Amino acid sequence: MRNFVVTLGSAIIFFAVNACTPEPAETPTKGNLHLLIAESVAPAAIAQVEQFMAYYRQNGANVTFSLVNSDEAVKRFTVDTTRTIIVARALHADEREAIQRSYGTFLEMIVAYDAVAVIVHPTNAADEITFDEIRKILAGKTRRWEQLQARKKPAGTIRVFLQDSSDISSYLTTRLLKGPPTSLQTYPRHNSIQLIDKVVNDPLAIGFVGLSWIDSAQASIKTLRVSPSSTDPDTSFPAPHAAIGKFFSPHPAYIHQNSYPLKRAVYMYSKSLGRDLAAGFSSFVATFEGQRIFLSHGLVPGTQEVILRKTR
Repeated sequence: MRNFVVTLGSAIIFFAVNACTPEPAETPTKGNLHLLIAESVAPAAIAQVEQFMAYYRQNGANVTFSLVNSDEAVKRFTVDTTRTIIVARALHADEREAIQRSYGTFLEMIVAYDAVAVIVHPTNAADEITFDEIRKILAGKTRRWEQLQARKKPAGTIRVFLQDSSDISSYLTTRLLKGPPTSLQTYPRHNSIQLIDKVVNDPLAIGFVGLSWIDSAQASIKTLRVSPSSTDPDTSFPAPHAAIGKFFSPHPAYIHQNSYPLKRAVYMYSKSLGRDLAAGFSSFVATFEGQRIFLSHGLVPGTQEVILRKTR
């Protein structure tokens, strides 16, 4: 397969804030803002907060965050004073209507495209897995490594690690199974780092984790290449016909092309009053610099033009 370097096509200059008298209590670069961030995309989102604060802390900006799953973030965004969330799913119609009834308009923006990485022990002989094989593993129909079609693979029982009530488990079961698994024996973990640690210490394990956690992990893990399926019922990001039957890593180029099948969008929602800190932070994330932060964590920028450059 060809190698690609992913770059951003153009830059947007971050706005300047004019001084005014009297000075407002909150501006796009001053005030207090508490974010709710989906744990599965946390490393990339936290990097946005850190960079924004590096610029504007001395100006009086104070941006803090809590890590939750996307469902919890959306629930709190809907019913309480939470102003800004970064989540790994779109609002459902009833959630959207509830927010509009209570607060009126709100900002919705796809800020990046993420992927679910399939990880195994670094000594696992397997290099690849098909989309359909993942579905069968999650459905409990495939229980041993020998049942996979890969030329190289270990022998023994597949031990599946999923986080309890996480974005990843919700995405996989909804996307691949259209409902919760009924016969799958899993070994739950409470967060992404715990899941990665468990896979690293189990030669027969397979785990699923948000892509930006891969580089954040202290331990060495192996990421499997995945082949898209021609019978994928989810058409959100349809794979190109030429990709069917081939295997792709969760590289930003293959995520951008929809060749890597476990792709998902990362959304930012904000109930901004217009010229407040929520607006300032949202604007920063959408700029060239904010999008470059996502790219540095392996995600595909969502608000900037993406250019693929072939490498030798």
